[in-house]
Amino acid sequence: MKVKHQFSDSIKLIRNIRTTGTIAPSSQALIRALLKPIDFETSRCIVELGPGNGCVTQALLRRMHPRSQLICLEVNHEFADQLRRFEDSRLHVYTACASSIRSILDQLQIGEVNHVISSLPLTLIDDDTVSRILVSVGDNLRSGGRFLQYQYSLANYGDMKPLFSDVKLRFTLRNMPPAFLYDCVK
Repeated sequence: MKVKHQFSDSIKLIRNIRTTGTIAPSSQALIRALLKPIDFETSRCIVELGPGNGCVTQALLRRMHPRSQLICLEVNHEFADQLRRFEDSRLHVYTACASSIRSILDQLQIGEVNHVISSLPLTLIDDDTVSRILVSVGDNLRSGGRFLQYQYSLANYGDMKPLFSDVKLRFTLRNMPPAFLYDCVK
């Protein structure tokens, strides 16, 4: 059954490759590496951009504090509907562009967030939109908050350097395809 579900997810990802930027769900190794910098005991609000089929979302929910909130912004209606099926009161799913973080936080009466996690395929998004997304991320992170992004290339590394006080880069081979992990501190 698990193989059938993974195959179905891969078909959805391939069918939506222009918005997902991938052909396979993120590996558990990638997810562990991506989330490693998060202190789940103190993080009360996390935003996830481009959650897709929810493999990172599920890992976040498993590790998050009971009083934390996870806000997911997904442009693909099919993926957003799939995420809404996760039964967890901490999860808020919006079918919205990643640059609309502020308006959603205002609806929820949230000032700043601890972390923004992103699976967005930035290399497939036009430069102006990438710039708006990254500025929105920086504007809504608390001081010392982290923007955690994975990519399959270094194409957007230069976009992050001027917006964050510290940008660290890691790499994992344990994903298909292998991925770069950006850890950007505000």
